[in-house]
Amino acid sequence: MTFRQLELFIAVAETRSFSRGAEASSLTQSTVSQHIAALEQETDTRLLDRTSKGIFLTAGGEVFLQHARRVLAERDVLIQAMAGLHGLEKATLNLGASNIPANYLIPCLLPVLQHRFPGISLNMRIGDSSEVLAELKSGQVELGIVGGRAAEDDIYSYEPLLKDHLVMIVGPDHPLKGSPSISINDLQQERFIVREEGSGTYQALQKAFLSAGIDPELFNVTARLGSNEAVRRAVAAGSGCAFVSDLSIQNNLRHGELFKIDIEGLAIERQLWLVRLCERTASPAAIAFSELIQQGAGLNNLGQCCNV
Repeated sequence: MTFRQLELFIAVAETRSFSRGAEASSLTQSTVSQHIAALEQETDTRLLDRTSKGIFLTAGGEVFLQHARRVLAERDVLIQAMAGLHGLEKATLNLGASNIPANYLIPCLLPVLQHRFPGISLNMRIGDSSEVLAELKSGQVELGIVGGRAAEDDIYSYEPLLKDHLVMIVGPDHPLKGSPSISINDLQQERFIVREEGSGTYQALQKAFLSAGIDPELFNVTARLGSNEAVRRAVAAGSGCAFVSDLSIQNNLRHGELFKIDIEGLAIERQLWLVRLCERTASPAAIAFSELIQQGAGLNNLGQCCNV
């Protein structure tokens, strides 16, 4: 079993096609098939089912994929550790981030990262908090920045970064546009656009409502959308109200595209976390990035960056 065979298996599993996996790996389909057959023979396990509708992982294939990703991730850590002996002259950091930190935190930190560690190349994947944590667990990313925590907290290490405040917004044609504040009871009269259940924003919203004695099920949710940008656009177009990160709307407020409404007796904030797998040895690149972001480099300019 070789690293190359593991890479080929992952390519076929992710594309669900021998031909596309071969193309992505710059090999012929027959060569890739031979390598997969060799893996199945060595493990004495059928890893893939070949059907007329494509390639599907068997139960054994699912387990093999999870471990193959981890093996390659640890190989990358080893390579980066060796690069660390030469002053991080060349290293890649795979980072996962949920929407708000991906769009409003990382861009502000990039210039500082490039100045302090020019040899680090950042490869960022964006998803909601649950997706980032799943990619950490599978070894696809080494570090994550999220706004929500997983139920299986014991496998992750969380370090607090900064607080993010959620605020209620309406569009320019909404009747509440000119209201400085409304009561909690008034919320039940409105239509709401919310994020998907796996997002840190939605988790924080539910937690805040329950803490205030409000049943989230009583609200009229007309849509669940997969990004903050989609939520903001829907609200601006007149589809209802929403609770979003205050960091994400400064530009919209300044241009009169959205309006912020205070809720009497309700303040919603969430913690943004830097997270890693407990069992995984940190690479030099991950250590350097973690120290940079924990020191707050660039965070003082975060508000200014978001207002651009």
